[in-house]
Amino acid sequence: MVKSQTGMHVYTRQGNETVEAPFEKAVVVPMLDDNEPARHAWADARFATDIMAEHALFFALLMPPEVAAQERAEALRFGEVFTRLNSAIDGSPPPERGDVGSFVNRIVEEIKPFIDFKAKLGDAQREGRLRSLVWPLFFDHAQHEAERWSRRLTAIAHGEPEFDRTEVVEFWSNIMDEHARFVAHLLDPDEFDLIEKAMKTSSVFASLGNNNLGGVVHATLQEPATVIGSLLQNPETDAVMSAAQTILDFKTESARNIEAGRIKSIIDPRLADHVRREALKFVDELKRVG
Repeated sequence: MVKSQTGMHVYTRQGNETVEAPFEKAVVVPMLDDNEPARHAWADARFATDIMAEHALFFALLMPPEVAAQERAEALRFGEVFTRLNSAIDGSPPPERGDVGSFVNRIVEEIKPFIDFKAKLGDAQREGRLRSLVWPLFFDHAQHEAERWSRRLTAIAHGEPEFDRTEVVEFWSNIMDEHARFVAHLLDPDEFDLIEKAMKTSSVFASLGNNNLGGVVHATLQEPATVIGSLLQNPETDAVMSAAQTILDFKTESARNIEAGRIKSIIDPRLADHVRREALKFVDELKRVG
């Protein structure tokens, strides 16, 4: 069972407060009509520090000590930092309103050196000075996420917990696009149908990331099944929300199938749940901007 926080909503795969052991983690967010900065700071800090800890873990898993011992050790150290920080946040209530600034500053100061680490290693991998198994795009992807959470937490500390639809759509569409490409390249080469589906999904979110009518129309005409998906069940929803819900459903099903060995891949089950939770956060943020 997930430990609840007063005034918070808990998302799980099953829609209750029970997670599917051993790999699922719950996402905890303020209620949809709640704009209290302290609760948003707590929820987003909890989410972001967990994501940062997992980024560090995934880097380490892809850094053989024979070729990247120092970088691997540094990644593991970052993982320990964010795991401890996440545990402290998860075990405490949201800060008092007057303490939001100091609460956020502590987290942002821990994120800054991790941003630099990701940027430095991304450049090294791109230029051949690092020979890890981490794609340069993965370093860039993780860097952009860290920068986004730093901006987001700083805005909350300034009393601005509301989301901006343009920012939400552009940021998360890019993340979903890259997730889909990552999945396509981590699947077993025999998984033809899933690889094709992942690449089509990437194309949809690349178009939706333009955040204009032309992008939505292009995505809908190009891959109507991916965009429409849940739109058939809920005609009131827009194309971006429908695509976000469709990729969330796909990632949830895929996570379960990876855990059960029904999908052939080199995708760690923890990575499968990681990308699922980010799709869930996309859907939740879209609900908040209408």
